[in-house]
Amino acid sequence: MEKVFHWRNSIINYVEFGSGPETLICFHGYGQDCTVFNVLEPSLGKKYRLVSVDLPFQGKTIWREEEKLNNELLADLMERFLHHVKASDHISLLGYSIGGNYALGFAVAFKSKINDLWLIAADGLKRKPAFNFITKTKIGQWVFKQFILSPGLFFSTARFIKRLGFVNKKTLKFYKSTVDTKSKRQELFDRWSSTAGISPGVKKSIEEISDSQIKSYLIYGKNDSVISYRSALRFQSKVQNCKVVLVDKGHRLLVSETNKVVSKLLGQ
Repeated sequence: MEKVFHWRNSIINYVEFGSGPETLICFHGYGQDCTVFNVLEPSLGKKYRLVSVDLPFQGKTIWREEEKLNNELLADLMERFLHHVKASDHISLLGYSIGGNYALGFAVAFKSKINDLWLIAADGLKRKPAFNFITKTKIGQWVFKQFILSPGLFFSTARFIKRLGFVNKKTLKFYKSTVDTKSKRQELFDRWSSTAGISPGVKKSIEEISDSQIKSYLIYGKNDSVISYRSALRFQSKVQNCKVVLVDKGHRLLVSETNKVVSKLLGQ
């Protein structure tokens, strides 16, 4: 059953499932909604009560905040939401794809309250200069707004890069599908902008999580053309108490087969 949480001017949609004693807050991928984690209930639901939220500008969440999220607002949002869902003093986090930025952001901001950190094909572990330029600088934001109105140059450049062999056909097709209409391009800008205020960055994530008691579980696809598993291996090499599992799949890992991987990690 879907529920809502009111915060400032926004209405955040979420669902709860699972019968475990611990609370796991879940953040979905780009263009998805809070129901995508239902498939992992057979494994995660034994240990956790999963609380999965619709991210800003996605699903049924109505995001009306004009002010970008900062550390103070982030703390207020998290504390009020955890009180709303009656979470215990310590919680765990799960992020899939772009949702990894949210999981990492909250893990860094509340590291003393986090038990487990689950990252599944998660974004946030690789430096992204272009993303930071677009979302965090005035020039970058202006450039992107021009792209929203006139994307022709982007598509011409993308085809040229593909011919040079710098990007494969599958990856190019994925990214083009997210920007092939004006409304999709505006959604991309809004979603990226909201994510930029959450993501702590690779260096800070490694420093803060390494200096904590958080247990990290990373599941990545060996054939993922969207987010490389190599970022997970670099994270593991620098963070204590971290387990990485690589599976013979691509980016879509929210499937029933992943329950076996999760169960093994949890010793079930």
